[in-house]
Amino acid sequence: EYNSVDIRPLPPPLPPRKFKVGDIVEAYCGDGWYEGKIAIVLHDDTYIFQMSPMCLLVGVNQLRLHRTWFNGNWIQPLDESELAVEAEDSTEKVTEMDSNKGVILESEADNAEASKSGTGNILEGSGQITIEEEVFGEGQLVEVANDEDDFNQAWWFAATIVKPVGNNRYLIRYETLGTEGDTGFLEKEMNSLHIRPPPPHIPVPHQFKMFDNVNALYKGGWCMGVIIQVLSGGSKYEVYLDNHEKMEFKHSDLRLHQDWINGKWTKPSP
Repeated sequence: EYNSVDIRPLPPPLPPRKFKVGDIVEAYCGDGWYEGKIAIVLHDDTYIFQMSPMCLLVGVNQLRLHRTWFNGNWIQPLDESELAVEAEDSTEKVTEMDSNKGVILESEADNAEASKSGTGNILEGSGQITIEEEVFGEGQLVEVANDEDDFNQAWWFAATIVKPVGNNRYLIRYETLGTEGDTGFLEKEMNSLHIRPPPPHIPVPHQFKMFDNVNALYKGGWCMGVIIQVLSGGSKYEVYLDNHEKMEFKHSDLRLHQDWINGKWTKPSP
């Protein structure tokens, strides 16, 4: 039995089309349609379809443009020009709302500050102390995300925990990135959300396979990618990286991709 909110009519067929990198599409895989995006356009109407964290080789006849069923209608995706206009309109509306609510927000902030102040007094009077749990210890080897601001989870660098600095933040020292004067390794404060332990080693004794999800050692860090070609001899591979570059890598500069989820390492299903 299904609830009506989980049922919808079939989307109307669309004329045949070619897809480009970045198109949001649905691919028919096994028993249903799965949402993802076009990662690579290959020859003979074939594509690398990315459904995080997996990549699949699909033909054009397995693809359809992603559409949304909303209020009894199928909604077509916006093209880039429409998205730009919509974003501009949205920004103007938010600005207008903020200006209208400025006085209210200021009042709410004052009340919140007063409330926090009162709570602090109660805690201090009762002798309660909040202890922040340290997830990582000094000297521990870890990996840190490339860009904390953009939360780039596809590129990780080896590092060492120097010390915790409070507020779930740590001072880390990179193992492969040096300072500008090349006088030592770069140090930086990082939030614990952007720090993880190194993944366990999974041996690949012979060679990787086509479309294996891998991490490639690139510019001192591990960048996520997918193998799109096994070169002659099987000791080198062409890899499509998450930053949309295609590069060749030796077997020794690759490792199978694993995901850090809820404090455990998991390997994506093939």
